[in-house]
Amino acid sequence: MKNLFVNLNTGKSEIIEKRFFPIEWGLYWHNKYETYKYDAIDERNIFCFGTLGLPIYGGHRLTISFKSPLTDSFYFSSMGGAGYQFITTGYNNVAIIGKAEKPSLLVINDSSVYTEPLEEDFRTVYQIYNYIIEKYKEKNLRAIVVGEASKKTFMGALFSQTVRDNKPVEGSEDWAARGGGGSVLYQSHNLAGIVYFGDKKEEKDIKNRVKEIIEEYYKEPLINVVQEHTKKYKYNDKTKTGGTFGNNWILYKDKVPVFNWNQVKIPKYEREKIVEVIFKNYLEVFNKEAIKTKSWLNCGEPCPVLCKKFRNKNKVDYEPYAANGTLLGIFNLHEADKVVKEVDKLGFDSIEIGNLIGWIFECLDKGLLYEHELNIKKPIFDYKIVISQDYDKIDEMAKHNAQQAIKILNHLVDNYNSIYKILSFGTRKAAKILNEKFKSRTKNYKFTDLAAYIALGDFSSINPNLYWSPGFFMPLVISGRYLTYYMPEFHEPEELAELVYNNIKLELSLDNLSICRFHRKWLKPVINKIIKEIYNIDYNYEKESINLYKHIYEYNIKCIYPAKIESKKIKEIIAGLAKEENKDYWANENNVDEYLKRFLNKYSELLGIEWKLKE
Repeated sequence: MKNLFVNLNTGKSEIIEKRFFPIEWGLYWHNKYETYKYDAIDERNIFCFGTLGLPIYGGHRLTISFKSPLTDSFYFSSMGGAGYQFITTGYNNVAIIGKAEKPSLLVINDSSVYTEPLEEDFRTVYQIYNYIIEKYKEKNLRAIVVGEASKKTFMGALFSQTVRDNKPVEGSEDWAARGGGGSVLYQSHNLAGIVYFGDKKEEKDIKNRVKEIIEEYYKEPLINVVQEHTKKYKYNDKTKTGGTFGNNWILYKDKVPVFNWNQVKIPKYEREKIVEVIFKNYLEVFNKEAIKTKSWLNCGEPCPVLCKKFRNKNKVDYEPYAANGTLLGIFNLHEADKVVKEVDKLGFDSIEIGNLIGWIFECLDKGLLYEHELNIKKPIFDYKIVISQDYDKIDEMAKHNAQQAIKILNHLVDNYNSIYKILSFGTRKAAKILNEKFKSRTKNYKFTDLAAYIALGDFSSINPNLYWSPGFFMPLVISGRYLTYYMPEFHEPEELAELVYNNIKLELSLDNLSICRFHRKWLKPVINKIIKEIYNIDYNYEKESINLYKHIYEYNIKCIYPAKIESKKIKEIIAGLAKEENKDYWANENNVDEYLKRFLNKYSELLGIEWKLKE
């Protein structure tokens, strides 16, 4: 394997010929340069990315790793299809240290590596992407870029899009958003984007051999295997819809988070009325505009699973719309479109920012923050409007809340005032600062009480994915990703720890091998043999995942530790699900601390680590 180490301070790069899988590559450099000693926004925070470029469907994700400005620890994220053009450079992995003198692009091709200062400033990811396409026209390029959110907040995401005939393919957008990697790329390294292109070709004989392995196991053609195991993401005949947006509302029903996670306080029969509105105003509209029109694409690599659903110039997935729709009291899909599009334009992590805005909305609703301080109007935050099924009022609430959310987004990237500057650090850091700044307001609620975040160390955190599941609220070594158990079910703490442990075994290997998790079901029984065939190594994805997880722990324990739950909101979420399933002991919020302690003890035991609460 051919890898590249780039020093922006010296302008020199070094080629390293050694086998590294992408997450291992990132962790190697972070340990070598002891980045746990430094702030995340520091030029010594090494930004790494890479792909194996496995010759299988879903085998061309780009995995990105860095020290996160939110969790203040080693973190990684990935994006679909972006590795497909990257392998044409001839490289598998890149590591970047140092800082460009001016905001720049890093250009990597099969013959040279150099920085190119930007000729103008760009606010949106689409503006800079179009600039890159024009500047490097006729190249078989792809790029990863940032928007204004990466320049001014810790919640900046990395954006990429398929390019065809010198034009971006609308609907093929993809993101490596979790953890603030975009903020690291721009604030630590002064890079607004990375552009890459080349002429290296995939080896057809290896691709054919891998196809043989899969078909030998399943005794049927590869395309049939893939279609059968990925129908949720393309189209499911049973549900008559497709993609995460189409199927997750049906799967999670009344467990969908609404009004800043306050579904926990809403009786089930009333939540079911909310689901009826979601089905009518979200799902029916989506099916009409995206499913019936077959506006389906993939991420840019050759793949039959057209998982991306596209409508009205919007790529539609469950989590961005849950975070910036139902969580904000927006129950009109066209109004949610406006918020999600603004989130995307500015380059925010949609999950992180949706949770932040939901918290801001509730702070306004309960009087912890005032309209004039944020230069917006209070949200309409009343679930009774939704269960009334008065669609005029529902649409009025959606329009109003969408307008306020869009104002917050733009005020954040403009650092509008001192409060927005505080909010730009992320939910937990902001909540703790505001607890002190406005101490006189916190007699009934603290700012931390209303916020949904996973606490790590003294000040660090990450906001949860949009699933009402205790597994997403446990402070894990790597939180905010699918390295957990996330079904909306309540389990005893030790049982949950075992479920999380078992999910780590597959999920971490998928990221480390830069494979799309949508293909996980059919790949699981054959992945070890495929890696053996390509790299001639004895590979066991379960053992490799656990060993890698331990190595990540060894780094992260130097930066953070699992924190006690300081948010009343989180205790309500966990106890509320226990109450749903008649687990009376755990339905008492006073026992949630014990639940967390017992979970972490078992989690540590299973992994052979010491990731426990401080006594």
